[in-house]
Amino acid sequence: MAFFGLFNYSKPGPGVSKDEPPKSPPARFFEILWRHLSKIVTLNLIFLIPLAVAIVLMVLIFLLPVPNHLAFQTWLFRTQDGTNGVVDLYLLYAVPLPLILLGPFTMGMAFITRNFAREEHVFLWSDFWEATRKNWKPGLLNACIVYVAYVVLTFSIFFYGNEMDKSLFFAIPFALCFVIAVLFLFAQYYIPVMIVTFDLKLRHIYKNAFIFALLGLLRNLMITAIIAAIIAAVLFCPMQFLFIPLILFLLIVFSFISYLTSFATYSILDNYLIKPYYKKETEAKGSIISEENGEKLSLERDELDEDDDGPQYVYVNGRLIERKLLKEESVFSDEINEHLE
Repeated sequence: MAFFGLFNYSKPGPGVSKDEPPKSPPARFFEILWRHLSKIVTLNLIFLIPLAVAIVLMVLIFLLPVPNHLAFQTWLFRTQDGTNGVVDLYLLYAVPLPLILLGPFTMGMAFITRNFAREEHVFLWSDFWEATRKNWKPGLLNACIVYVAYVVLTFSIFFYGNEMDKSLFFAIPFALCFVIAVLFLFAQYYIPVMIVTFDLKLRHIYKNAFIFALLGLLRNLMITAIIAAIIAAVLFCPMQFLFIPLILFLLIVFSFISYLTSFATYSILDNYLIKPYYKKETEAKGSIISEENGEKLSLERDELDEDDDGPQYVYVNGRLIERKLLKEESVFSDEINEHLE
């Protein structure tokens, strides 16, 4: 159903000529952004549903009549006039706890924006919730890891930053914690896309993500600069114009950041993980690869009985799945059977 022409997903696009030369990444970024702008706005509105629930829970935690509330406060830094500054640990660490629940929903958003970056079709509503359902466990576990890292690193940075006034020796752990925090932030740009793309254990995803945090340093800095600019625009926006960033947050900011990270990170994942996998698969003895619209790659059913020379993984529905799992009868769903026939 169209809504003033904005959300009419059945309307065909202009198409792309096969003889058209490849566009530069910035040109493709803005072209895809403009082409899917209505879907990106809709995706942001969908994400606001779980976000609103998390915000309500945060408000309830903030309003809880916690006994001995001052026990959650600690003296961590010294102000310019020589007095001690107070950091409310309850406000800093307990109130944001419900944000962990957004982990699975960020997986759904990453799946949609990754398909935008790959210029593949999506059914926005159904694909979002399906990707959220399929990836809720690694998404929630990753959110828990992010929360623990946030608590440990921010507390350590506050503590060592304050102790540097007493001894410059504390500058070493302070710098180390800061570097770890930056690398952890960079790794989070890759983790959601990797979770919805690869059938790997979370520890392997983290290992690869930290490698890409260094390998893709320039693009990581670019993503961070854009996100920092968005945050700065909100913090320093005059009060009389505060409604502008509020409207943008409601309409596009969250889905735009997801699209930005998916577009910037998927190319490096494609170059270092997916394309080498394709090359290895095609060179594997006895492997027969079928491709449909650049999305699904799998072995034909006869090849699944060969254990010695066959490839370890097959590419089905946008995910790399262990080949041995496809040999089990329970794994052959109707969708996979139709593709393998």
